[in-house]
Amino acid sequence: MQDAKGRRNQESRISYGKHILAILICVALFGVIAWAQKNNNDENREGTTLGDLGVTEAQKAQLEELWDLKRQKDIQAINDLKTLNRLVKDSLVEDIEIQKTLDEFRAKRKEMQEQIEKIEAELVQILPTRAQLHLTLMGVLDNGIPRRIKKAQTRKNTDTAPKPPPEQ
Repeated sequence: MQDAKGRRNQESRISYGKHILAILICVALFGVIAWAQKNNNDENREGTTLGDLGVTEAQKAQLEELWDLKRQKDIQAINDLKTLNRLVKDSLVEDIEIQKTLDEFRAKRKEMQEQIEKIEAELVQILPTRAQLHLTLMGVLDNGIPRRIKKAQTRKNTDTAPKPPPEQ
């Protein structure tokens, strides 16, 4: 009896060992596959430069001018929205002043957009097709997707007690 019981224990240990060995082989195999894929991806990450796409130095200067103009437009839009937010919160401001500020805001925005469209139209005429494709995908040339603007982080103290609601 004990001999049969000992054999079962020994067989279960061997079976258990086979399972562990199979798991270790699978882990090693998946590790080798992941390592090979990572090395393959690293080789393909050299990237394409504007020079590879046939963009000249003059065209690069125009692209930088366009990018700077778009950044200025974003910065100006944020500043204008801050001004408009102040007008919303101030109940003493007259409608005439609000209308004047809105008109100035819209005129600046329209002027900036016209400059951007003019530069983009010039670039589309002179850039090689592949360069246009890459620059459109990156968002340098208009691709119809609004540019992401990073939110400014605000400093809020969580230690302070909440403000009581205004009394009515």
